Amino acid sequence: MQRAAALGYVDPPSRPVRVLSSTEAVGLERDRSARFRFRLPAHWKSPVFRNPHALHAEREVLAWFSRLGCTPEELARAAKFDAAGYVGIPFPGLSPEMSVRIGKYLSMWLLWDDVQIERLESRWRIGAADVLSGIAPAEMSRFDHGWWELLGEFAARRSRRWVEDVCTAMITWNEAAMIEAIAMKSHRDRGVLPGFALQLEMRIATIGMYATVYLLEDTYDYELPRTFHAHPTVRRIKKLANLLVGLGNDIFSLGKDLAEGQINLVSTLLQEEMVSCDQALEQLIGMHDAAIEEFDRLAAGIGSWGELDDRYIARWLQDVRYASLGFTLWEAQAPRYTAHKVVVDDKVLEPDVG
Repeated sequence: MQRAAALGYVDPPSRPVRVLSSTEAVGLERDRSARFRFRLPAHWKSPVFRNPHALHAEREVLAWFSRLGCTPEELARAAKFDAAGYVGIPFPGLSPEMSVRIGKYLSMWLLWDDVQIERLESRWRIGAADVLSGIAPAEMSRFDHGWWELLGEFAARRSRRWVEDVCTAMITWNEAAMIEAIAMKSHRDRGVLPGFALQLEMRIATIGMYATVYLLEDTYDYELPRTFHAHPTVRRIKKLANLLVGLGNDIFSLGKDLAEGQINLVSTLLQEEMVSCDQALEQLIGMHDAAIEEFDRLAAGIGSWGELDDRYIARWLQDVRYASLGFTLWEAQAPRYTAHKVVVDDKVLEPDVG
């Protein structure tokens, strides 16, 4: 598989970037130099690598997709997600019930995005008023039915404000995802790349943590104040969480994206700044490490919101750390991404997240 070279990704002055299958790359040397090593503080790493209920959650997710009427092709795609890792690594401390609920939410999101959103075939159709009134939209797809079921479960447990905030976050995500899908189509059809800065903002907006951080509150059965979420420092912390997950995604999905002709922050930086592939990877890993440092600085100065809120805010901040790093840890070992290897100078470029 020589897809990357065919797309024109060549390191200056003439170092072709190759993409091989994991089988084809077995005998090649791995470039595991320190420049590809993430600098991760110990308190960002959960003492439990994967939730012990994760395999149960994965079985429930796949059975649920089947009940919703997903096609055999969609079920096969979902089976390759490693849903046990997708929920179990970012959320290591969830109960069995919450592991299933968040596993369904995140896996539905990933499958829907792959199958319909990236192909510009669907939009988010469920508003908070629909959920709270119990009146479902007409002619719902299998994905709409899944979202309706999940949001109904939330509505039975959470406040009107919380449901409104989650639905608003999903609507905002959907609009950004459509813009990103159009950029991907423009690249496939005409070879046009967005600028790196624009693509980075799109990735921050579409990676999904703005909505995901609300789900943590459901696992606590405690809602943080809306004023907390609206505070400039907290808004920046949430943007950093999206940045961290987005950078991790594009670093570890580089081989997959090159093989599929998708835009990726690494390859866009390579083209825009005329740096080598290894330099582009090193630069993004440095951005990831800097975002972790800024997150911790901001979290340390977040101030007091009252004794009870402070207790849950401390827990929320730690769980956002675990989730932000956990998605990257999942990406580093998920079959979805490890199936392709990026090779330069006959060495596999292999970032080390530990």
